[in-house]
Formats: sequence, C-alpha cells, structure tokens
Amino acid sequence: MTFLARTTPRTSAYVAVLALASACATPRAEPGSKIEAVENGLRPWVLVEGDATWSIADRMREHHVPGVSIAVFRDGKILWAKGYGIADVELQQPVTPQTLFQAGSISKPVAAAGALALVERGQLALGIDINSALKTWKIITNEHTAKAPVTLEGLLSHTAGLTVHGFPGYEAGTPVPSVVQVLDGTPPANTAAVRVDIDPGTRWRYSGGGYTVAQLAMTDVTGKPFDELMSELVLQPFGMTSSTYEQPLPGSRIREAAAGYRSDGSVVPGKRNVYPEAAAAGLWTTASDIARFAIGLQAILRGEHGPLTQASVEDMLTVRKEHYALGFVLEGPYFTHSGADQGFRSFMYVHKTKGHGMAVMTNSDSGLELMQEIWRSVGAAYAWEDMEAVPVKVAKLAPEELVKFAGRYGLDQGSALTLTVHGAGLEGRPTLRPPFELIPESANSFVRRDEDVQYVFGPQGLRAVRYLDSTVLPKLSDDQQLLDEQLAAGRIDAALAGYRRLREANSEDPVVEPERLDAHGSALLERKEFAAALAVLRLNMEFSPDSSKALDRFAEGTEKSGDKSGAILLYRKALELASRPHSIHTTDDRAVRSHASERLKALGDG
Repeated sequence: MTFLARTTPRTSAYVAVLALASACATPRAEPGSKIEAVENGLRPWVLVEGDATWSIADRMREHHVPGVSIAVFRDGKILWAKGYGIADVELQQPVTPQTLFQAGSISKPVAAAGALALVERGQLALGIDINSALKTWKIITNEHTAKAPVTLEGLLSHTAGLTVHGFPGYEAGTPVPSVVQVLDGTPPANTAAVRVDIDPGTRWRYSGGGYTVAQLAMTDVTGKPFDELMSELVLQPFGMTSSTYEQPLPGSRIREAAAGYRSDGSVVPGKRNVYPEAAAAGLWTTASDIARFAIGLQAILRGEHGPLTQASVEDMLTVRKEHYALGFVLEGPYFTHSGADQGFRSFMYVHKTKGHGMAVMTNSDSGLELMQEIWRSVGAAYAWEDMEAVPVKVAKLAPEELVKFAGRYGLDQGSALTLTVHGAGLEGRPTLRPPFELIPESANSFVRRDEDVQYVFGPQGLRAVRYLDSTVLPKLSDDQQLLDEQLAAGRIDAALAGYRRLREANSEDPVVEPERLDAHGSALLERKEFAAALAVLRLNMEFSPDSSKALDRFAEGTEKSGDKSGAILLYRKALELASRPHSIHTTDDRAVRSHASERLKALGDG
C-alpha cells in the first residue's frame, strides 16, 4: 500500500485557495539539470559506491510500463510536470501532464477530505454511530458492534472492523452494481458483503469496504451523487480541475485517459475498469492535480485559509493506528498514499512542513517498482529530508569476522533467515524464499540493494532496522525447527498441525496468510517437492474455501505433479467457482477463469 521513506536504510479564505490553485496551475520553470538528474538517477533501495544509476526510459522498458506521469512541487508551486511514454498503445497516444490516470486508493485521502468538509458543515460527525447518517442501507449490528459502534473516524482510519480489503472493478460493458449492492455483496457485485467481524476501534485492517460505507453516508446526508459532491467539496476548491469521480468516465473525456495494462503488456479488457466504489478506488486524475491537492493541504497546515480548517487537516494527519491517519499514511515527516486499480499504479509523497513533495502515475500493473525508483531519484536530486543519497561504501571484513555472523535467525513463527559467508559479505536465505546479498557497511552492519532494511549485529543479537520499525531476530539453536522449515524439510504433518494451531489462535497471523501459503506452494513446486507443495496448497484451500484462486493454484500443483485427470477436475471446479454470478471473495476471478480455461484446453478438456 505504501512505500518506506528513505533511499538508504539509516536511519478571504476561499478566494485565497482559488488563487493558490491558479498560481500552481502552470508549472514554473525548473533548471533542466534537475529534471535530467531525476530522469537519469533511478536507483535501487541501496546504491553501492561505484554503481551506476538508471534512466527512466530504460526502467520503463525493464518493468514493461507503457506510460508515466510525474509532478514535483515545492513551496506552493509545481516545479515541473512531465509525461513519458504512451497512454494508449493502440492509438499511439503519448502521455502528457494532462493525461488522466486511475488513482486507485489515492481516491481515499481525497474522499476523506470531502468527508471532513461535511463534518465541518455539521452534516456528519467523526465519533458517532455511522448508522445514524445512513438512510438507504445500514451496517448489520452484531456482537462486535454491541461493544462499540462503527464511526466515520473508524471508517476513514481503517479501524472500524469492516471486511473487504479492495475492489477489482468491473470490466467495461459489463453490469455494474449500485453501492448498496456492493455493500451487500449481491449480484452483479463481485466482492463479499461488507460486514463487521472485528470489534470496532481495536485493530487496524485496511478496508475499501469501510470507505464505501463512508461514500454512502456522504451521499445519504447530502442527497447528491458522489461525483458531484466531491467536485463541490474538494476537486474544485483545491484546483483539481481535471479530476473527476465519475464512473465510468464520460465518453467525452475518454481521449484524455490512459488505458491500463497488465504486467505482461496486454491491455485491460475494455482498457479501463469501472469502480462504483468511487471513494475507495474511483478517482480519475493527473499527477499535477494530486500535487495541487497536496499543496493545498500544506498551505492549510501553514495557517492559510482553505476548503478545510487547519484543525481538520491536522486531525486528518494524526495517526490512529499502524501509521494510518484519516485517509493518509504517516511516514516520519511525510504523509503518503499509493494506489492500485486494474492496469494502473499511483503514488503521492508529501512533506508536512517543508513544502515539497511529488506525485507519480503509471498505466501498468507493474508500475510499483518503477515508481519507487523514480521516488528515490527525486529525493536524491532535491536532497529531501530522510532520503539520503550518499552511496554505501563497502566495508572490508576478513573471513573470520564474517563467519561469526553466520547462523539461523527467526523471522517469525514460521520462517528462519539463514546467513552464510558469501564472497566479501553474507548471503541471506529466508525459508522457501529467494536468497539475497548482504553488503557490509561497517564492522557489524549490513545492507541489501533490493530492500530498505539494515541488519545490525549487537549484544541483543541480530536487529532488522527499517525506516519506522526495528525487529530483533533471535538466533536459533540447531534443534529449533520453525513451521516453514518443517514443511521444507518434509515434516509435512507437523507443519500442517502448526499452521492450523496458529490460524485458530489468530486468523490474520502473517504465517498463515493466503499469499504466503500460495508462495510456499509455488516454491515447493519449483523444487519438484510435490507432496509438500500439494499439502500446503490444499491447506490454503481449507483456510480459504471460497477462493477460486486457491483452488486454481491447487489444480496447477496437481497438474505439475503429473495427475492430469485430477487437475482437469480441479480446474473445472475453479472455473465454476470463478464464474458464479455472485462471488463472495476478493480474488481476481477473471484471471482464474482465463487461466483455468487455458489449462483445460491444453489438457484436452477445453
């Protein structure tokens, strides 16, 4: 959802806002050397002394991203905004600063600003039961809501205990549900009903479903369509004149919009999905408009008048749980959010007090890594706070100094990190995951090129240090074998029993997350350890009985193990599950339908 905040792992009111929007509408001239430094300064998480940086053109090719839009701002002005590549491959339409992209979850902080505007008007309240504002639909009460009500504050901070992480959208030309149908999970909705299954206020859990409830509350209390309401409350006041929450995008504006692309370069069917869950995922915007929104918030924080009060913006940027505030993630002195719709990835990163920031938008599912590289390049070129750009100088350690760090260290209850001497540094090998290089930067600290993490050896053992977190990894004795290690070693029954115990104690323990179990199955299939692979994939189906993806992955494992007839039966079931008129899960059923159909055809059952 978000990015870490460093390049190295060390640590009269309304008129004034309109004037501000007008002032930043046209980017001011920026020295070409700065823009060129960004364009040619893309880098991994850690740049080692002697390493070369990359160009944006090279990395777009590397990551298969057709188009990118960037806006960089400082001191209330957009310094520069520029488009790269192609917005629509079929039409050979270039990306310009005016090209519209789907913002994905960046829709949420913009929607949160609209909700706070209604709070200021007295039409909503942060701390009361949201059911008092809802007219066309109500949150179903249960044992969880009996302990505490669902509030607008909880919805905007992902602490309301509601289900449904995100939304896949609806293919162009297919039936689109109403917001109430989305919330109840009734046809043609393709996601589960939004329900409370955690005591409100007790835990943070990302919920696009919660933002959809907030969207309905906003339209219920005002009687206005969400796109019109947001234009009135946020988009026009903040100078976001190119942006809209209209879903689908009107035909008159299609020529302004990028098409979305998969990681393999194929276009999203119909070029762009439709998102009735507009507050969670439905904003069409430009990098420059995101910059204008951020610039407006920064101005209000400085005490300037605007569409929101200073108190509201300060509250918006106050963390509730897990670094999340009301619509934004707080990372040190920055507020940020990323977004992902089908075929689109986006990112905004804004300093609370120093006036700088950036927005990046791409039209590819594989845009995340490219955006991170651009972000690090911008931070280095402008010497932003907490974005150190000094390349790491490799420390020279003797083999006997390195060998004392070798051993096994516990990452969690499932996985161990095994360190061995490798060349002039160490190799880290997490259980059932790819190895990585550890580069010594001092006598007791090591860094990775591919991730923002530093490993420090001290009196307490091995400490993994990230920007906002520090975790001690205990050294394991030779007779300690963790669950993932048991699975990898062929102690399948013991591993499965342990996974079940963990899930019974906490269904959201990362050790038993569906994505992780699926990854274990893939790794074991790659090693041709079919018994262990099928066991963990079968367990994943047990934990996620309504997931067509889990069933499809088990079918794939069965096929790779050599059981053709068994695979055919399983692919048929996966196809049936993914094709139900009412899906009660959040996996990409379209992808499952495509894959299962393809495999059935290849197996002679198409």
